[in-house]
Amino acid sequence: MTRKALKNAQIKVKQAIKVIQKHQSAENVWRFNTVILGIQNYYSAASHITDDLIELNNRLHKVLYNRLNEIRKEATFQDLTKSLQKRYKGYKCKLYKIKEMALVPIHAQRCKVNLNFSQTICNYTTVGRNKIHQNLRAINKQTLAYVMKHFIPRRSIEYNDNRISRFIAQYGKCAVTGIELGLDDWHCHYKTPYHLTKDDSYGNLMIVHQSVHRLIHMNNREKIQVLLNAPKLNEKQLKKVNELREQCLNEAI
Repeated sequence: MTRKALKNAQIKVKQAIKVIQKHQSAENVWRFNTVILGIQNYYSAASHITDDLIELNNRLHKVLYNRLNEIRKEATFQDLTKSLQKRYKGYKCKLYKIKEMALVPIHAQRCKVNLNFSQTICNYTTVGRNKIHQNLRAINKQTLAYVMKHFIPRRSIEYNDNRISRFIAQYGKCAVTGIELGLDDWHCHYKTPYHLTKDDSYGNLMIVHQSVHRLIHMNNREKIQVLLNAPKLNEKQLKKVNELREQCLNEAI
């Protein structure tokens, strides 16, 4: 990380800490964690990223202590979500939590080798920047911004993170119909019902249109027939809906 990048990261994290101090909520802890994870992911290819993040952690140590010491409690590794446990396995560091949500460790990121990495991808050339954003162009920027900022307080941090990842992976389109989703017509669906498995993993989530989501869970035959006319599903799409209905222990349409 350059000195300028390190300074910018320090400002971003410090601002996230101030927000937690002012408004103690699980949502603000989640936003702090997303800032840290974003920095770790973005600079993970840097060969000395661990040293840089250790320096960043040292710069923020006093801020963390002075602003959060009275409101944070000691946490254990088990307080992290399953996905975060997998990510930070092997790191020995002191963990803290606020509102029963653990704060992710700032320094815990090893260098990752980018396999099959295109040498033309670069932030400093027009062609390189175009390649970085090529996939994201297909996503409605306004909807994506809404999804990223919209925190579901009754759900885990794992669910909130994986919901964003799934939306991006699907390019903001319904997994069944393939249509582009807007601000108010997208739903996040559990393939296997949450009450059965408590599974918030990426593989158990998919983004679908709200009418499709209703079709997956609805049991009233008359209402189902009305809904079937709205999305105008073809044979392949209807088959997909029935597969999802069976996973939810509902009869096929």
